[in-house]
Amino acid sequence: MQEVKKKISDFFELITSEKFFFYYIVLVMLSLPVTELFDEIHHKRFASQPIIIEMAGYVGFFAFTFHFLKHKNIKYYLSDALYLLLFTFALLSALFTQDKDSTWFGFDYDEWLSNFMGYFGLMLAGTMIKQKQLRKNILVVFVIVTLIQVTVGTLQTLDIHIMECYYDDGYITRDRICYGLLQHSNWYGGLSVLMFACTAGIYLYTANKFIRNSMYILSMFCFYTLISAEARLAWVGTFGFIVFMIFSMMVMKHMGYDKKKLSSILKRFLLLLAGMAAVIAICIFVFGRMKWKIQIMANELNSDSDGLGSHRILIWKQGLKAVPKYWAFGIGLDNYKDAFFKDPNYTTKEIFQDKGHNEYLHYLVTQGVFQFITYMTLLVYAAKTAVRNVIHNDDNEERFINWILLGMFFGYAAQAFFNSSIVNVVPYFWITIGMCLTQKNQHYFGYSKKNKTVSAKK
Repeated sequence: MQEVKKKISDFFELITSEKFFFYYIVLVMLSLPVTELFDEIHHKRFASQPIIIEMAGYVGFFAFTFHFLKHKNIKYYLSDALYLLLFTFALLSALFTQDKDSTWFGFDYDEWLSNFMGYFGLMLAGTMIKQKQLRKNILVVFVIVTLIQVTVGTLQTLDIHIMECYYDDGYITRDRICYGLLQHSNWYGGLSVLMFACTAGIYLYTANKFIRNSMYILSMFCFYTLISAEARLAWVGTFGFIVFMIFSMMVMKHMGYDKKKLSSILKRFLLLLAGMAAVIAICIFVFGRMKWKIQIMANELNSDSDGLGSHRILIWKQGLKAVPKYWAFGIGLDNYKDAFFKDPNYTTKEIFQDKGHNEYLHYLVTQGVFQFITYMTLLVYAAKTAVRNVIHNDDNEERFINWILLGMFFGYAAQAFFNSSIVNVVPYFWITIGMCLTQKNQHYFGYSKKNKTVSAKK
């Protein structure tokens, strides 16, 4: 009996270890593009990815439950409380939804309650990764995912397809637009911002010449597919990353950072901008891309305001109309379309959308004010924690890891004002949030400088 108890105890110790959470994250990251590849070869879409994230949600919830039950006298962090609140308000939104069938049994690119559990679980798992080498390894996996998606995306721009296109009546295939393994240029736009920020960030900060050159080439291919996706939200995300980098270098200079290293980063940044300018020129003048999107923007500016951003203004206004009535827990988990259908003035002739095309507004409309506040608190806290660590960390390598993650964070957060979350893409952002909030960067509940001083003396 004692042996059985020991094996059970060892098992629970294993599934609550840092290594387990590391492999949990890596397995999800690699499974999404690989299963998507096979799904699309067999003419399926959204077949495996929602189930993978659902499984991640249950596994994560199981592991974290035993983590907090098994380990006594452990430190608790704000990220732990936010995880619990996020799950609670998502559950309440699902229970009080205005359309139970859609919330509990939706498919296609609907996000289920279990998918949100997966997102929250991946975030909390990211906070558990403290070892610098494991954090670096997760960035390596980001690069592998980038390589897979960019390879497929680049081939698509050359009219080489490994599967048929099922979205938007084939215009993506016809116009050689990149959609990677996602079959939707907007979703690829969001993913490409994360991938570009990751590879460009590694290029800017690495001391290894081979890695530097490899990441520069990969980031240029990634930017090429980003531009070829024709998703304007990706341009916003890229701009957000560039602005972040400019402010970062200003902070480096203000903090008296090593002048030689700062000069090297500045030169690399200028070379990165030059490469991006060259890619844009090639896309416009050689491949004739971006022109029609620029023309659409010009037409939208000269039309009714509701048509701006492919009718995003109309979609946002309709969502906001539902907030006063369903303010507490939202109109229903991922049921944005009910903001149209539950409006008595809505007619079937008008446009409607399943997604809010603004991730922040989508949380407010579908999950309510409490969840919106919790989510925004998480984002602000993640940014503040990572920035503080960048400024005060004496380990240059650790500082650069956080700088790369912050670039990814701000790039994605910028494009999220115009995009919708999806199980194929947003898990990578939740992982990024968790990595920004690694526990060694946070202050635990009850922390004080006095406690830190006493610990240091000991």
